[in-house]
Amino acid sequence: MLQTQKMNDSQISNLHNSCIVVLEHWTKTLSLENGGNFPKKVTAFKKEMAVHGKYDEPCPVCNTKVQRIRYVSNETNYCPRCQTDGKVLSDRSLSRLLKKDWPKTIEALEESKPIDL
Repeated sequence: MLQTQKMNDSQISNLHNSCIVVLEHWTKTLSLENGGNFPKKVTAFKKEMAVHGKYDEPCPVCNTKVQRIRYVSNETNYCPRCQTDGKVLSDRSLSRLLKKDWPKTIEALEESKPIDL
């Protein structure tokens, strides 16, 4: 995962263009689903999305289990192989509880015993 302040001009341009493409796609998709009008209420989860709302399911690109970060009532899902270069992001509360036992890579995560929450 590359922070935007560490990106070069080409990477920033690629990110900007990708954001436009994705936003235009979903704006058009949601409008078509609602008779040409943008919906008044948009649900966060759509089955067509690659990893959003698909915690613990395989990533459609690389087959790695989708991970999540939970904070209060919000949840972010991501593929640690495709989106963060193999780094497992910290879940604020659980990583604080586990401290040094928090897995930092996909390999460490796959080797660790599952935790029932």
